[in-house]
Amino acid sequence: MQVKANDRIETFHDLVRVLKTHPEWLEELRQLILTTELIELPKKFEEFIENEFKPLKKKVDKLEEDVAVLKHDVAVLKHDVKVLKDDVGMLKGDMFEMKLKDKAPSLFGHIIRRCKVLSAEKYAEILDDALDENKITFEERQDALDVDLVATGVLTEDPAKKVFLIAEASVKADKRDVERAYRRAQIFKKATDTDTVAVVVCKEKTQGAIKKAQELDVILINVLR
Repeated sequence: MQVKANDRIETFHDLVRVLKTHPEWLEELRQLILTTELIELPKKFEEFIENEFKPLKKKVDKLEEDVAVLKHDVAVLKHDVKVLKDDVGMLKGDMFEMKLKDKAPSLFGHIIRRCKVLSAEKYAEILDDALDENKITFEERQDALDVDLVATGVLTEDPAKKVFLIAEASVKADKRDVERAYRRAQIFKKATDTDTVAVVVCKEKTQGAIKKAQELDVILINVLR
């Protein structure tokens, strides 16, 4: 190694200047200062990137894709469960209405005697006649057609008085069921010029239903089965 006159080193700045002048000295200096582990660290880091980090990243990316698919599947499952619950709820409601019609004489025996359940065709005819006579509006006709049950009979407490019994069926009655029964009973009263009794048959009832029934004089009937 040939040392020139201007390669004299007395300060740190001299060392930096000389190394810039002789870059080939850097490797030898590096060998003296750094350990083998430190020297090989960049190489090992590259190997880590290639052999471990990149494969791991691929696995993580795949895992994220799997999680995304799983989340989508769970969302679909939740939707299907909701649809199933809605269908079961509708089925329960339909069965409850059928039972209401089958058991009408016993369910309403404390209210009316000689109970006769009208077919949908029969009470539709009554409403159509009332519409033709301008006793009710078309909107009222449409509303009343959706009633769950219409029956005729005489009051148990006053057998001389004939009435229409208008019933709504709800597994869990709320104030809207009560309001609906009352509103439709009033429509039938206008349509037939006959007194009506509004009834809601349910398995459970909310406090709102109880309060509204008291306000509108609607009868709540609880059935256990």
